[in-house]
Amino acid sequence: MKFFLGLILFFVILWYSFKLFLQYGLPWLVNRFMKKQQEKYSQFGQQQNPSEKKEGEVEIKNKKAAKPKADEGFGEYVDFEDIKE
Repeated sequence: MKFFLGLILFFVILWYSFKLFLQYGLPWLVNRFMKKQQEKYSQFGQQQNPSEKKEGEVEIKNKKAAKPKADEGFGEYVDFEDIKE
């Protein structure tokens, strides 16, 4: 009988602790996670655009496309056609 009452008491305490965690602990964890994500992305945004540009200022970035080098020992291209007799 003592074992059964102790088991019921254990589950009651477990149930109330779970309810308290859902009521207080989970919102705290979600709030903490959201604040960390906001800090992370706000720092990313500041690093992305560190200097403010004046209105009308234009910046041209010229990236030269690297041309692939042809393989010397590869051979030549042959275009085959169907021959009908």
